[in-house]
Amino acid sequence: MLPDSVAAFGVDSPAYVAIRAVMYLSAMLVIGSCAFILLIATRVVHLARAGSDVELPPVMPGTRRLARWATVVLALAVIARLFAQTYMVGEGDLSMMRPMLATTFWGWGWLVGAVSTLLIVGALFVGRGQRGVWRVTAAGTIGLALSFSLTGHAASETKPILFVMLDSIHVMAAGGWLGTLLVVTTVGLRSVLTLPAERRGQAASELINAFSTFALLCAFTLVVTGFVAAWSHLHSLPALWQTHYGQALFRQLVVIGLMALVGAFNWRVIKPRLENADTIPLLRKSAAVELTFGLVVVLLTAILVGTSPPDSEDAMPAMGVHSGAASSLTSIQIPT
Repeated sequence: MLPDSVAAFGVDSPAYVAIRAVMYLSAMLVIGSCAFILLIATRVVHLARAGSDVELPPVMPGTRRLARWATVVLALAVIARLFAQTYMVGEGDLSMMRPMLATTFWGWGWLVGAVSTLLIVGALFVGRGQRGVWRVTAAGTIGLALSFSLTGHAASETKPILFVMLDSIHVMAAGGWLGTLLVVTTVGLRSVLTLPAERRGQAASELINAFSTFALLCAFTLVVTGFVAAWSHLHSLPALWQTHYGQALFRQLVVIGLMALVGAFNWRVIKPRLENADTIPLLRKSAAVELTFGLVVVLLTAILVGTSPPDSEDAMPAMGVHSGAASSLTSIQIPT
C-alpha cells in the first residue's frame, strides 16, 4: 500500500501546481526580457538615431539582471518539476527518473526544456556582447516554449505536430504580453524617471507606443491559438461548464478578460496622456493591476495544465497512469 503522501501527490496537487506556476512565471519573464531589448527598446533607440528628440536611458544592464534572476528560478523549477514528475509516476520511486527520460514522450520534452534552460544560462551569465546575447537567449526561450508544449496537453492531440506548434506560439505570445509588460514597468519606466523632467513624457510615450503595438499582436495571437486549443479539447460550448477542464478554462478566461480590460484602459485612456510626465505614476499603478491579474492567470494555467481534458478522461484507465496524472502532461507511455 502506498504512503498517503505518495497517493495524494498528483498533477493537481498544490505542490505540483506551485512548481508549474513558478516555472511559467520565470519563463515568461525571460521571454519578456528578450522582447523588451530586441523589439521595444531597440525601436526607441532607432527613433533617437533618426533624429527624434526621444531619449531612453540605458536599460540593458537592468534587464539582464532581471532576466538572470528569472533564469535561476527557472532552472530550479525545471529540476523540481522532474523530481515531482518522477515521484508521482514512480509512486515514490525516484529510480524511475532515468527510464522516464529515456523512453517517454514527456521525458524527451523535459530534456528539450533542460537544454534550452542551459542555453539561456550560458547566454545571460557567460555571453558577451549585447544583441548577440539576447538573440541566443531568445532561441533558448523558443526551445523552452516547445518543451512546455511537448509535456502538455498539445502532445496528446490527434495531430500533435500542429498543436505543439500552436501551443508553443501561445506560450511565446503570453510571455510577450505579460513578461514584456513587467519589464517595461520595472525597468523601462523606472529608467525614464531618471531623465530630466521635461523629457520624461515623450520618452514614456514612445516606449509605451512601441510596447502597445507588440502587446496587441501578442494578445491577438493568444486569442487565436487559445481558441483552437480549447475547441480541440471541448468540442462544444456546454463542455465549458459541464466538465472540470471546461470550468477551469472558464475561470481562466474570466480573469484574462479582466486583464484585457485594464490593458484597454491603459491603451485608450492613459497612453494618450503620456506626453504629460505626471501620468507615468498612474500608468505604473494601472500596469501593476494588469500584472496582478496576469499572475492569477498564470496560476490558473498551472491548474488547467494538470486537469484532464474531457476527451482524455475515458482513455486514462487504459494508459495505466497514476491516478493523479489525469492529463497528457503526465501520461507516461513507455514503449513495450
